[in-house]
Amino acid sequence: MGSSRMFVATACLFVLACLVGCSRATAPVDQTVTPATRPVAKPPTSAAMTPLTVFAGAASKPATEEAAAMYEAKTGIKVDVTFAGSGTLLNQFSQEQYGDVYLPGSDDFMDKAEAKGAVDRSSRTIVVYLVPELLVEKGNPKKVKGLEDLARKDLRVVLAEPKAVCLGDVSEEMLRAKGLWDSVKPNVASFASSCEDTLNALLIGEADAIIAWDAYPRQHPDKIEGIALPKEIAKPRNIPGAVITWSKQPDAARKFIEFLASPDGKAIYRKHSYTTEWK
Repeated sequence: MGSSRMFVATACLFVLACLVGCSRATAPVDQTVTPATRPVAKPPTSAAMTPLTVFAGAASKPATEEAAAMYEAKTGIKVDVTFAGSGTLLNQFSQEQYGDVYLPGSDDFMDKAEAKGAVDRSSRTIVVYLVPELLVEKGNPKKVKGLEDLARKDLRVVLAEPKAVCLGDVSEEMLRAKGLWDSVKPNVASFASSCEDTLNALLIGEADAIIAWDAYPRQHPDKIEGIALPKEIAKPRNIPGAVITWSKQPDAARKFIEFLASPDGKAIYRKHSYTTEWK
């Protein structure tokens, strides 16, 4: 009996030793997270990633669309552009007090925006230059020579709408300077609501002559041609950009304008036949 008890006691001691050993081998691992092992948090979405809202004169549509696409590809910032007559756009964003960038078709509408306090004057930047010309069908079948011909009854004339489209104001100003406004106005078949519509009237054959920008004949060399006007009345204008007063992301808006006026931006406008330098 004594030997049996000793065997049982020895066996119990052996089992206990095994249990203690296993307990030590499976001790919990320290789960403390060190700087080296801490997961890297994703950066918060930047406020500048909010889409930029741009109000642009229709005259610059092809070039501005391409520039906006390039800017988005470079920065990841989406650019939403609304194209229309410069005066119409100014009224729209001024009443709604909304938007980031104003890019009118001509500098005179930027002057109006500044006078209304609708843009930040310090952000105003010239992007390209524009020169008004008399445009006709390729080959000039109607033998148009100058502004005086716009009063001819055999010509269908289309002009941009004054006070709504920068080109309309420029056209009226030049015709008045030559004393021709009162004789030409009754001969105008229609007043277009944008620079683009003015151009389209000539391209689709609804007009024999229009007043428009010098870039258009270079953009459509097979369809139309330009007739230079006297320099004393055909004064160069420009397309400027500025930050809208009510922009909630003025720094991002300013950077977009800077891109338009940068070598990369100007290269796009030159590609679309705009004059990017003027002395």
